[in-house]
Amino acid sequence: MLFRSLVALEAQACGTPVVASAVGGLRTAVADGISGVLVDGHDPKAWAAVISKLLMDTTRRAIMSAGALHHAKNFSWDLTAKKTLAVYEEVLSGGRSNLKMA
Repeated sequence: MLFRSLVALEAQACGTPVVASAVGGLRTAVADGISGVLVDGHDPKAWAAVISKLLMDTTRRAIMSAGALHHAKNFSWDLTAKKTLAVYEEVLSGGRSNLKMA
């Protein structure tokens, strides 16, 4: 799932709206209706309908292209590193009570 999500994010970082399955990390990686479209299930007719609508609607594609660029910025390596460091800092400062042990 991680690799699929990374591909979706890389495409969006290039301004490409993404059509993806509404599963796993793709639900986070793609902002449905903003940076792309999430499709439920594997019905080829549903996929064809979504793709056809996007191909026919240049305005929607342009809006989603801008949305894709904006959404992808939320997943930069810099931001990811900062969020990871924040978790470590919370744990080291005594935030261990928030952690659940398995």
